[in-house]
Amino acid sequence: MDGINTKEGKIGSLILRIWFPLFVFGIFMFLLLGKDELYSRFLRNFSGVGRVIFEYGSQIGVWVSGALLAQRFITVFVWDGLIAGISGRPVPRLPKDFTGILMFGIAFMGVLATVFNQSITGIWATSGVFGIILGVALRNVILDVFIGLSMHVEQPFRIGDWVRIHQNRRETHIVGQVIEINWRTTRLKNTEKNMIVVPNSKMGEAILTNYMKPKPYFRIDLEFVLDYEVPPNRAIRLLLAAVKSMIDGTRILNNPEPEVRLDAALSYGQKYEVRFFILPTGVSPKESKHLVNRRVIEHLLKVGIKPAIEKEIVYMERDSLPQPKRKDNGPDYNSIIRSNSLFSTLPEDEINHLEGYFTSREIFAGEKLYRQENEGESLFILIEGLLKSNASLDGSKDIDDVESIEPGQHFGEECVLGPNLRASTVVAVTDCQVIEISAKKVLELANRNGLFLSKLNTETGVSSLKAIQSRYKLKRRTKHEDSKKSDKKKTVGSAIQTFFTDLFPTATTPKK
Repeated sequence: MDGINTKEGKIGSLILRIWFPLFVFGIFMFLLLGKDELYSRFLRNFSGVGRVIFEYGSQIGVWVSGALLAQRFITVFVWDGLIAGISGRPVPRLPKDFTGILMFGIAFMGVLATVFNQSITGIWATSGVFGIILGVALRNVILDVFIGLSMHVEQPFRIGDWVRIHQNRRETHIVGQVIEINWRTTRLKNTEKNMIVVPNSKMGEAILTNYMKPKPYFRIDLEFVLDYEVPPNRAIRLLLAAVKSMIDGTRILNNPEPEVRLDAALSYGQKYEVRFFILPTGVSPKESKHLVNRRVIEHLLKVGIKPAIEKEIVYMERDSLPQPKRKDNGPDYNSIIRSNSLFSTLPEDEINHLEGYFTSREIFAGEKLYRQENEGESLFILIEGLLKSNASLDGSKDIDDVESIEPGQHFGEECVLGPNLRASTVVAVTDCQVIEISAKKVLELANRNGLFLSKLNTETGVSSLKAIQSRYKLKRRTKHEDSKKSDKKKTVGSAIQTFFTDLFPTATTPKK
């Protein structure tokens, strides 16, 4: 039914676009073909001047309305119909305008030749010199028009594509989204929401990068320099966790996967290259850089690491020796625990006292820390990396993501106060490091600190609610899919039944 309504809507739209030029052309054609009948019946007393005006007007009207009708037919059925259907995108204004100019030019020549009995050859010869003068004067405009036509034929970019126009210097490159290609210029919208108008001749001469071809996504590269004190494996884990925490499928993509490479060893640190892919229809290149840069800095600062800077060591005395460099002893657990939303309610001495009551664990990417419904007697805090929790229905293989867990967040608190069953499954997205605190120790802290107990109760309730909401959403999705399968089976069964009924009709008993 929806398909029928859509088809009827398209037909109605076509009729609305064609009826007026068709109606005008029909009127002028009727006046031209039926002029003798009109003279004999209605226009007997028409003066000679009136007849001349009537004849010239009807002939000119046929040519002009015919050009309008032809232009509208080509626009509707060729440009907006055939070409747009093949390309999958709206056709720019330039070819439509050129078609209109061509049709009305033919109509003008037809009026001169048939209505006013002028020699077209003579007109072309007379206008030759004028055309040369005009061509020299308007050479840039003409160049813009023909390069615009060639761009439409070659289609190096389309409306909606993000492109970069390379200039002499990198800082002057133009990056923007194509919003219009007309007979004279190409219009871009840059990341500052401003419109940039570029002559087509400049577009034809410039080196151009189309970010959306051959695939609708493209790669962004960011560089970070970290000190040699940070081991490469740890640096890659931190940077990869930061960029993967931004994946949402509409802006920053999971496929192709983000990656981190050790690009170079510099005098003041190791340079890492963070690569990720974006959909420019969802986020601009500058905005994506801002988002990932911010998240990387947040992840680094949480574990006490700052980007390296160039250093210059100055010795004031000949006998002075350089200070020994601090070795990388890993993350500062106390500072991470102190920044946690739950444990920040504890006094400083309690946090320092925790150091001997937790164990550190490393989990590799893809490994499960624990599964849903498993028994547990501990609470975890993510130190480095990125984790993901998901929930599933009983006996079902379908899963739904509950949340992403980033450094500094705690999880698994439902096994401290409630039944010792895990509410969700936790999987490592990247290589991770976590600390595990026993439920017994957490309860001791809660008994001594009422604010901590209150916060723990709240966090447990929120965690359980997220898991319940995820399972409810999964249940609704499963029901919807089962309903669709059932409807499909009914449709197929009905079609088979109808086929066999038509093939072997039931014999009707003749009436006596």
